[in-house]
Amino acid sequence: MSHSLPSKAVLGAPFEACNALAAAKNANLYRAAMRLSPERQRFFLASYASMRVIDDIVDDGFLELPDAERHAQRETVLETINQWQAQIISAKAGADNPLPETGPLSGDVYDALRLTLGRSDLSPEPWVALADALHRDVAEEPMDEWDDFIAYCEGATAAPASIFVYLLSARYDPEIGYTSPLTNPPIYHARDMAIFCYIIHILRDLPEDIKGPDRLVTIPSEMLIAADITLGEIRNAIGQAKFENLDYLGRILLEHAWEHFETGQARSGELLSILDTDEADTLSRLFTVYIELGGAMMENGYASFLKDRDAIMKSSAQNSLPDVNQQ
Repeated sequence: MSHSLPSKAVLGAPFEACNALAAAKNANLYRAAMRLSPERQRFFLASYASMRVIDDIVDDGFLELPDAERHAQRETVLETINQWQAQIISAKAGADNPLPETGPLSGDVYDALRLTLGRSDLSPEPWVALADALHRDVAEEPMDEWDDFIAYCEGATAAPASIFVYLLSARYDPEIGYTSPLTNPPIYHARDMAIFCYIIHILRDLPEDIKGPDRLVTIPSEMLIAADITLGEIRNAIGQAKFENLDYLGRILLEHAWEHFETGQARSGELLSILDTDEADTLSRLFTVYIELGGAMMENGYASFLKDRDAIMKSSAQNSLPDVNQQ
C-alpha cells in the first residue's frame, strides 16, 4: 500500500478535541503521525490525547505542587490514574464511558478512543504500562540505579512509542477496523529506539527541566555519582553557562543511548518489509531528528551542543519533520 502524504486531515468530531490537546505540544511524534493516512491520524490523536490528559495531571499538576500539597493529594491522584485506566479498558471493549462525570477523560476523548482502540487488534497494554510509570511518579519512587530508569522507560516512553509502531503497520478497513500484520508485539520494535530517543530528549531539555523541582529530572542517581555531579551543581552550571562542567555527564548518558540505538535500529529495521515507502520515510524522519541531536552532542561534546542548543533543535526538527501547522 502506498498513499500520498496527507496534509491536515478533516478529522471531524470527536477527533478535533483530541487534536487540540495534541497540537498544543506539537512534539516530534505528533509531527510524524500527521504524515500518516487520515484514519491512522485519528487513532494517533485519540491515543496521544488520552495519554496527554493523564500525563499533564501528574507532571504539570501534581509534581509541581509543594511538598505538603503533594502529600495531601497523593492518594487522590493515584485514584485518578486508576479511573483513567478503567476508562481505557472500557474504551478498548467498546463500552460506554464508565465515568462520564468523574473520569479524567472527557467525553470527546473517550469516544475517539472507543472508535479507534475499540475497533483495533491493539492491546491496551501500552496504556497500562504508562499507568504503572505514572504510579511511580506520584509515589515518588527513587530512581537510584540505571535499571530503575529502564523500568520507568518501559511505561513512560517505550509504551507510547509502541502505539506509533502499531499505527505505522496498521491497515484500516471500514468493516473490521484496524489490524496489524506484525508478528512480534509492537513493543519489540519500539523499545530500544524509544529509550535512545528519551535519553537524547533528557539531554536536550535539561536546561529547561533543571529549572523545576529535582523530582522532574529523570537522571538516575547512579549516573550522577558516576559523573561526580549533583543536580544542584547541574543547575548552577547551566545558570552560569559553565557548560563544560556537564561534558562528562553527557558522555556517560550518550554511551548508554547509543547502546540502545544499535539494538533499536536492528529491530526497527525489521519493520521495513511490511511498511510502504511513505511509512518507512516517516519512521526514518522521526529517528533522524534524534540521531542528529545525538550526533551533535557527540561531535564536539555536550557542552558545545548546549551553547548552540536552540539553533540545533530548530534545524534538526524542521529539516526532518516540518511543522504541520505551517504546511
